[in-house]
Amino acid sequence: MINLLFNIRRGRNFIKSIIYNVLFFKGKAKMLYCGRNVSFRGKNITLGKNIRIYDNSKIFGNIKIGDNTSLSENVEVRTNFSKIVIGSNCTINRNSLVIGKVTIGDFVLIAPNSVIVGSNHNFQKLDLPIKKQGVSSKGIIIEDDVWIGANVTILDGVIIGKGSIVAAGSVVTKDIGPYSIVGGIPAKVIKKRNNESE
Repeated sequence: MINLLFNIRRGRNFIKSIIYNVLFFKGKAKMLYCGRNVSFRGKNITLGKNIRIYDNSKIFGNIKIGDNTSLSENVEVRTNFSKIVIGSNCTINRNSLVIGKVTIGDFVLIAPNSVIVGSNHNFQKLDLPIKKQGVSSKGIIIEDDVWIGANVTILDGVIIGKGSIVAAGSVVTKDIGPYSIVGGIPAKVIKKRNNESE
């Protein structure tokens, strides 16, 4: 009985993926897997091959996702006024948020509960509520082969260099050079990665 229910659910997800491919993405996405309650909204969503998007995830706005990338449960990727590009062979784990103007390279690992915010509220005017002052965006760039630990926050205007590691719980407010290991609030360089054995 359990196997039958599993196969029915798997078949339903397969059919839903075909419908998304043919109708929503106009046949561009190949081998797309969608879990339950996955939401898409926007005219400029481009998906590569072999994308896996798990339960309750949301893809809203002008979004491009490369081949072999996986979004775990409850991931939200959203932009209203800019573009988000996620490279190939990436993993964004559950309960993470990517919002605003963000570019993520290839082979990037993002652990659960991470928040990547490529925009900022304007707040210069004291006679106007912050909510009414609009937003600005410098954007965030995460280069190839970066590992971002759990519960990390990355703020607008930051570049994280190739091969870097961001320790769990860090808040990244400034650029990080390539092959750096950083941690803390605000995140600071702990050491550099190299090929020498410890």
